[in-house]
Amino acid sequence: MSGKFLRVSCRDCGNEAIIFDRAATLVSCSVCGSTIVSPAGGKADLSGCTIVEALE
Repeated sequence: MSGKFLRVSCRDCGNEAIIFDRAATLVSCSVCGSTIVSPAGGKADLSGCTIVEALE
């Protein structure tokens, strides 16, 4: 199994970021500072963002 990189949009401010779908650390938005991704022991919990595009 391999992970994918995703382009996501912050739900609070709309800033876009590229993240790994199996992130092992907490990822915060670089503009507003809200948590967009949190680790979940495998695939990351994308609770603070929406997926814009899956990158190959």
